[in-house]
Amino acid sequence: MGGGTGRKSNFELLRIASMFLVVLTHYVPTRDGVSADTFLQSTAATLCTLELHSLSIVCTHCFVLISGYFGIRLSWKSFANLLYQMLFWSGASVLTAAAIGLPVSVGLFLKGIVWGWFPWAYIILMILSPMINAFIEKCGMHGLGRYIIVFYLLSTIGGYLMGCRDFFSGMSGLSLVGLYLIGAYLRRCEFKPFQHTSKVNFAIYLILGLALLVVNVLLLLTGINSSPYGYLNPVVIVMAIYLFLTFTRMDIGSRSLINGVAASAFSVYLFHCHPAIGGWISQGWTRINEACGPYLAIPVAVVSFIAIFAFCCAVDRLRIYSFKIISNKVFNNGKG
Repeated sequence: MGGGTGRKSNFELLRIASMFLVVLTHYVPTRDGVSADTFLQSTAATLCTLELHSLSIVCTHCFVLISGYFGIRLSWKSFANLLYQMLFWSGASVLTAAAIGLPVSVGLFLKGIVWGWFPWAYIILMILSPMINAFIEKCGMHGLGRYIIVFYLLSTIGGYLMGCRDFFSGMSGLSLVGLYLIGAYLRRCEFKPFQHTSKVNFAIYLILGLALLVVNVLLLLTGINSSPYGYLNPVVIVMAIYLFLTFTRMDIGSRSLINGVAASAFSVYLFHCHPAIGGWISQGWTRINEACGPYLAIPVAVVSFIAIFAFCCAVDRLRIYSFKIISNKVFNNGKG
């Protein structure tokens, strides 16, 4: 999940932006809840919350689109690196919690290793990747495009509309497979709607996000509290595609600072979601909302996001350095 040294920095910048949106999507629930009553009582604040949700809902999609675009090359070293990252950050999170006076235990450490749906869904994707890659190469672009259409008809009807357990609301290895296939398709396709400039792609992403907001408002006005912000919503998936394409059309060369931060982006997820520290972070965001109000709280919360990033990037240097030493010994001087 770290940043690849051979990739251009535009993709690494997308990795950073995607993780920033992950943190944002976890911040949104700490604001006042969205309902018909809150919309009527605090219309502007509710619209602000909905827009934050619109911007952030594509977060994990973009991570997997990057993987599909470049293709996962499964090896024992890459697999061990991901597992070591999960182990390291469970320990680092518990130690951080203990340092600030939070209750910790061996149980919390163990729970933190298996906590969260995304790491384990991604592990499933990694294990399946050799078969998926072989399928992509065999079926060709037109065949892959047709297969993606069939896959997302099933995903939309069975997963999004009917709640099929196998899709688990988009939080499953199966759903990541679909995004991986899209990423592979985007690398090769010449489909005209996907050939816009970076600015046009970003505008489409924002317009579709605004459309989700409008749909949610209409639902609220009719007394329906159901949200359209599901991971399997096809509009959300198209939004993720256009945000992804926004960055693919950029040309910023190779920037060591961006690549270095991107290499530690996944650590931000593992840290701020950890059961030993995640609740404390969420409580901090709630206090920020209460103290600053619905509007000023946003820039203050963003400062906290940056602080989390800075902390994780600094600590993750130790993880990267220690794994390099271990991998050089275990995987034949890093070639395994």
